[in-house]
Amino acid sequence: MNGGSLVPLNYGSAAGELAACVHGVGLADHSYATKLVLRAPPAQLNDLIVFLAGRTITAGQAAHAHSAWWCRSAPDRAVILCEPRVGDRLRESLRSQRLRRFALTVEDRSDDWAAIELIGRDTPRILTELGAYDGPAATRLGPSFTAGTVDGVTVNWLLESEHDALAVVDRAGALIVWQAIERVGRTFGLTYVGQEASARYRLLEGGGRH
Repeated sequence: MNGGSLVPLNYGSAAGELAACVHGVGLADHSYATKLVLRAPPAQLNDLIVFLAGRTITAGQAAHAHSAWWCRSAPDRAVILCEPRVGDRLRESLRSQRLRRFALTVEDRSDDWAAIELIGRDTPRILTELGAYDGPAATRLGPSFTAGTVDGVTVNWLLESEHDALAVVDRAGALIVWQAIERVGRTFGLTYVGQEASARYRLLEGGGRH
């Protein structure tokens, strides 16, 4: 259970799923995550992100700060992705009196969007096949947040690192994207993984969304 949602901790063997990530690639459902969309005039959104995340993020970039991913999808739009417990805290912050000076609108898309994670050594190879990755240069300058399509469905890709990517997609198209990833992933021995293996792999990589 995570934030009131049922989340698979593993599919029988967390150790086996972790090994699959280390030697190949895992596929995990992170749709339980909180997904908030912030809109404000570009200069105000810059100031707001600096105020809340402590750093500047330009369009197409992403950064992990205060246990959340801050993704700048456009000069006047940002997406926050985080665990539900962190999302509850952020919602309170975004409603605070301190932010009344910003011309800000907040949309909660947590129930409208799915989030599908690819994690492991062969993640770049699958992303390349899907047209979402252009090689090491895609992450050389840090995490990014870019839009693309998979089988005609619009996908926003959060490239957290070379070996960890999150596809954020409208739930209506989520099954199509999931099946496309599975189809491409068969060549690379793609394995379903639960939260335990996903979290442990990030620790091995020296990072983490949590």
